[in-house]
Amino acid sequence: MGYDVVTGIGSPNGQALIDALAGTGTAGGFSLSASPTSVTVAQGGSGTSTITSTTTGGFSDPVTLSASGQPGGVTVSFNPTSITGTGTSTMTMDVGSATVPGTYTITVTGTSGSTTATTTVSLTVTGPTGSFTLAASPKTITITRGGLGRVNLATTATGGFSSSINLTASGQGANVLVRFKPSTIPAPGTGHAAMQIKVAANATTGTRTITVTGTGGGVTKTVTVRLTIN
Repeated sequence: MGYDVVTGIGSPNGQALIDALAGTGTAGGFSLSASPTSVTVAQGGSGTSTITSTTTGGFSDPVTLSASGQPGGVTVSFNPTSITGTGTSTMTMDVGSATVPGTYTITVTGTSGSTTATTTVSLTVTGPTGSFTLAASPKTITITRGGLGRVNLATTATGGFSSSINLTASGQGANVLVRFKPSTIPAPGTGHAAMQIKVAANATTGTRTITVTGTGGGVTKTVTVRLTIN
């Protein structure tokens, strides 16, 4: 026989009595988590993290997702925008090209009625690495033994590249001296240099390929010059 709280009739059951006095049983709830919790995105790019909602106690109401704490120039979206029951949503962070580089904590909030839960994603925005081009003119040159020749080199920085560029040569072979003036293009990396080629009188005649290498800012570029010795 049950127990009537109002009349006091019946045999009380401990947990049932507690639930009756409280007016309800376990309400349930949910929690949020993110994977990965840290995302690195270059300016102008995008990154994602999977947001998981885990329910407890039979909770089954829709949970609407929102984000806060993202810097200017970063747009955060969720697909889907809400999760019902235990499930996932893809969080996309679109980073504008003018977003200030740095590390930011984005708070993801799940809301269902008066119930909320949060998780965080660390977003690191990096600047563009950039690159440079390396060109030679002329790309073929003929020099008589005992003579001199010159090739003009040009470097052009692109995509935000900003570094000095060191020039070296290989493949010229014995009795051929290669010098660069200057040997280093100063930052930000756009400039010109002369490659001087001195061929000794006893150099072997024939054709060889000189590889010019430019290195700077973690970027390496090469260009080849075809040298014919008469």
